[in-house]
Amino acid sequence: MFKMGPSCIILLISVLYVIVNVDCYPWFRNNIPNGDFVPCNCSNFSEMVWEAVGHFSLFDGTAKKNPFGIDLRENGMRWTQSLCKGDSDGDGLSNGEELGDPNCTWIEGQEPDYDAIGHPGICEPIGSKLCIDLGQLFTCDCLEEGQVCPINLDERN
Repeated sequence: MFKMGPSCIILLISVLYVIVNVDCYPWFRNNIPNGDFVPCNCSNFSEMVWEAVGHFSLFDGTAKKNPFGIDLRENGMRWTQSLCKGDSDGDGLSNGEELGDPNCTWIEGQEPDYDAIGHPGICEPIGSKLCIDLGQLFTCDCLEEGQVCPINLDERN
């Protein structure tokens, strides 16, 4: 009989945690235009893309959902006319405009007409008076420090 010591159990739990948190739902990105190429519009992370598009984290799909993540869930995890035309983060651009589908014609599996220009769940420009007035406290600094980022004051999840 095989016995695992405490260090093996901790290692196994750690590996499983990483697998679940990093690679649990990557296919949701296929449900939105440019889902693999949503830019991080923070100057210190300008070369990075949001892997956890529906969350207040670049990578962590278990982090609190941002307004777009909430709206995506409410639309059955599908790109709909309503989701496309909506402005989840309230920054004045529709979700479709931010994700490169301004005419809301994208169908799953197609190439979008345009590149994504922003994040549909993070008010941009990040830290602007508009975003602060909307109650979006997200900052680029928190990404750099690797901490939990301040989030939308609206406590929906």
